[in-house]
Amino acid sequence: MPRTVLLHHTLPDGSSHFDWLLARDGDEAGTGAGPVITFRVPERIDLSPPGTPVLVDRLLDHRPLYLSYEGPIRGGRGAVERIAEGHCRVLVEGSDRVEFEVDFGSGPRLWTCVQQEEDEPGQVIRRWRLEAA
Repeated sequence: MPRTVLLHHTLPDGSSHFDWLLARDGDEAGTGAGPVITFRVPERIDLSPPGTPVLVDRLLDHRPLYLSYEGPIRGGRGAVERIAEGHCRVLVEGSDRVEFEVDFGSGPRLWTCVQQEEDEPGQVIRRWRLEAA
């Protein structure tokens, strides 16, 4: 089953956020996985209660190596530490909506992520609203 990981990303200036990566395919080790769906999240979503919406940024897809990587990021972009991991299944993936089932070890939860209206058209990073059922 495809993997999901939550990484704590500490930047060189000492600030931090979390990066949530969800594989579309591949086995538990991430072998065979293609580019992974990636969100920048402000808090530990693995601990958030159901029904609590969180505004997140959808980043460009990341390489699957980050499903198992911890350590410094090339180019002086800080370092990442894995703080949660589990399994996921992408159910719907569209240009403005993604639905997936995720299990961080306490049972599967259904997540829905919907793109918000753009403040500035053409932005690479887009704001999305994430909520778990």
